[in-house]
Amino acid sequence: MKKEIKFFQKGLFEKPFMNSRIKAQEMTWKEIIFGFLVGPFGMAALISVIGQLAELYYTEIFYIDRIFGTGTYLVMSWVVKITGIAAGFVIAYIIERSVSSQGKMRPLILIGSVVSAISGFFLFYIPDMPDVMRLVWVYVFNILYNSIGVTLFNLKNSLLTLSTRNQSDRNQINVISNISSYLLVGTAVTLVVGSVLYYTFLHGFPWQNWALLVGVLAAVSLPLSFIHYYYTKERITLENMTAEESEEALGEIAESKVNFSEENKHSVKKQLFALFHCKYWILAILITMLIGITNSISGFNLATNFCTVILGATAENQYNLMYTVASGVPLGIGVLVMYPISKKITIRKTTMLFSCFAILGSVFGLIVKSRFIPVVIANFIYNFGILPTIYIIGALVNAANDEVEYKFGFRPEGTIAVAIVACITGIITGAFAGVYETGLSAAGHDPALGTAQPQGVLNWLYFVRYIVPILEHVLMILVLYFMNLESKLPKMQEEIKARHEK
Repeated sequence: MKKEIKFFQKGLFEKPFMNSRIKAQEMTWKEIIFGFLVGPFGMAALISVIGQLAELYYTEIFYIDRIFGTGTYLVMSWVVKITGIAAGFVIAYIIERSVSSQGKMRPLILIGSVVSAISGFFLFYIPDMPDVMRLVWVYVFNILYNSIGVTLFNLKNSLLTLSTRNQSDRNQINVISNISSYLLVGTAVTLVVGSVLYYTFLHGFPWQNWALLVGVLAAVSLPLSFIHYYYTKERITLENMTAEESEEALGEIAESKVNFSEENKHSVKKQLFALFHCKYWILAILITMLIGITNSISGFNLATNFCTVILGATAENQYNLMYTVASGVPLGIGVLVMYPISKKITIRKTTMLFSCFAILGSVFGLIVKSRFIPVVIANFIYNFGILPTIYIIGALVNAANDEVEYKFGFRPEGTIAVAIVACITGIITGAFAGVYETGLSAAGHDPALGTAQPQGVLNWLYFVRYIVPILEHVLMILVLYFMNLESKLPKMQEEIKARHEK
């Protein structure tokens, strides 16, 4: 009989000093704060800053297209995407066959954090070598960072459902995790780097400044990544051990080895069959695709172009900064209101209600056109309306995995079937990347014209800024109307728990 491959059965992660510091069987505040707020912050900040600066660095400092020819950066980006898809399948294969007493995700998340920190720094630290060697260097570290490091770190999203079966706790840690990712990183780090440091420390300065900034962030992210690792626990993964092993692991002894969970006994064909026979899981994928497509259509520079072309923003009138700050205010409000409201009326109803505000803000923006103060008000209303999609919708989407376990007896997180679906959805959503920039070019956009752009450019900006969000949230309300999962979860959880107690 062919011996089945197992990963992490022995080695570093089975040493006692690598055990989680969380011993409780129920979620604790120590776990919530250190594991989901403080721990991921450093790596999330590093990834956000590199996302902001990488393209600028390779076009302003390293001049990759000038050195190696026009299109070099674009080709490298596609190579990285392709290797990322391949890496996704390899990672899913490893997760399915992982037998670590530390869980399926936590060891890989820590590895991803270390790889991201090291390779992220070397994206900007490029030694003086022959041109061919420098190109190889750039390719290697871009693949290591994007395809391996960040892909592994993003497995942290699965911890939201693997840490506990208590849906209230899941909703809470989802909000806390997004405070770290969106509020702290999105408003504090991103604003400081993009609006302050870029102009005072990076733009026009030597490459050493860029490498220093990223290096400092990478150095800070590493100890925080270990805090993230030590203060999280995959309780649901531990349920798939034998009764004796579960008791030991929950007490942080965990000296015995983990048996394969039932999901590993399902073929990929059976996994796919199961996924597409789960109504709520399909609706969760539709929500994910809807958000992904609209984000791709919006592009990275919509706010900047909108402020410059429509509002006439300049360095002197500070319109861009004021528009950005006003956009960030609702994020702070969301921290206070999202969890209590969703706990009272469910995530589904909260998102449907707030989507109406997003639609209202977009309609109001179409009416006021280019008047600055009314536009800022419209943007505030819109951003208030998208709070659920930032802070809480992820908990509902991830909870759809419980339906799969309830109906078919296996957890889908990390399976090859999910990797296949993720690949397909990634291709679909990725097909909309570049639509925004293509629309601008087709409409005759010329940066040299400033605010004096053709009418077609103005129409395109209004369409992407307002019409696309209206369509998104109308469809969101429609999909959520059928996704009454939260009312079914208590019964599902009860039956799943009863199975494990037998």
